[in-house]
Amino acid sequence: MKALGKALKVEDIYSCFSNTPLSMDDLEQYYVDTECGRGMYPTEKMKRRLKENPAGSYKFLFVGYKGCGKSTELIRLQKELNQDFITLNFSVLKELDIININYIELFIALMKNLFDFVKKEERINIPDDYIKNITNWASSKEIEEINHKYLGIDIKAGAKIQNGIPFFADFFAKFTSSAKASSSLKETIKRIVEPKLSELIFNCNSLINEIKLQVEKIGKKGLIVIVEDMDKVDLKQGEEIFYAHSAQLTQLNCHTIFTFPIALKYYIRFKAIKNNYTDSFDLPMIKINNKDGTPFEEGRKLMRNIIGKRMDTSLFKTPDIIEKMIEYSGGCLFDLFLMIKEAADNAEGNEREIITGEDFHVAYLLLKSDYESTISENEAEQIPVDDYYKMLIECANDKNKKPRQTKELLDLRHNLTVLGYNGDGWSDVHPVVKDILKDRGLING
Repeated sequence: MKALGKALKVEDIYSCFSNTPLSMDDLEQYYVDTECGRGMYPTEKMKRRLKENPAGSYKFLFVGYKGCGKSTELIRLQKELNQDFITLNFSVLKELDIININYIELFIALMKNLFDFVKKEERINIPDDYIKNITNWASSKEIEEINHKYLGIDIKAGAKIQNGIPFFADFFAKFTSSAKASSSLKETIKRIVEPKLSELIFNCNSLINEIKLQVEKIGKKGLIVIVEDMDKVDLKQGEEIFYAHSAQLTQLNCHTIFTFPIALKYYIRFKAIKNNYTDSFDLPMIKINNKDGTPFEEGRKLMRNIIGKRMDTSLFKTPDIIEKMIEYSGGCLFDLFLMIKEAADNAEGNEREIITGEDFHVAYLLLKSDYESTISENEAEQIPVDDYYKMLIECANDKNKKPRQTKELLDLRHNLTVLGYNGDGWSDVHPVVKDILKDRGLING
């Protein structure tokens, strides 16, 4: 996001509350340290471990609800590590088809990003022997079948004319984008590339090793790959990638941080998954209420600070509008930003220069409608909608806020209708969803 300063007019608010992660240039202006509202600071732990073993190959899982601020925390971590590490950060949401992602595509996308880095960094010299090996892989009968049908690239001539590195940066870029766009290519990749995946991983690690051997040339100590937006895959995909194919993912010979689906954290196989990786780190929601429902002032103060960094809060007609938005966000920054943007849009549409209670109410109803539509029958798993409502009622009425970890609850965590907080790891129903339950007479008002 391009730095836009603080919104001083209603019409500036939408741009200043983008839900895209902060860029490194924006951190100083917009970033707010949220540790006291979360109860833990996982990125600090990761930073210590990485700095203690810069040449290693740790595999970290970074767990958190969608919209809790994981990407911003990772950008901040990356900025703090850039002095000592080459950090390659890529988003599977931007580069691949997140709905139908295949674990093999992660290696193709990683090769694209590695070659892009080497292409730009002239001080890193990749030996001719490596270029020969990757050319042989790309020219093999199996990969040539993919190339002929989907890519249309002259491998041997291109590698020779473009001196290897620029060519393979383009080759894997086209491979990645084609896999994102074509469902038939996905099937072909699974059929053809999977049997030769060990060769691709070998070539990937060989390139990583060449980079790591030369990091001192550019004043670095190691290499870190950050794979963003893996938390957005569904439970079935997540299990397939992180559990069934953990042996492949953990073969990478460099530090790797994977964002990880929150539902899998509460899945029966999570312990088995975690054992295959170096460690996992949780980023809870910002706590705005205590377990008993009383306000948690430190967390609310953080949310006010986050709002105040991005806009002049006098654009709200009264301070209680801010408090209502914080309350109904449940500590989810995504929902807080969404309500502010929708309220500002409604104010602007009604030619008002400030956000009123009416504008808040419109934003609240839109958020409520969004959540109500997510509570629906799961045809794939044959879970009726009533079972989800029963689970929500149970969670809302549980005084200990330790609901049973059912399949229904995993889905409810994934769509943010149930949120997790710090302290002893308790959970509660999203405040907007509680209102849905009250409207239906399912819990007390």
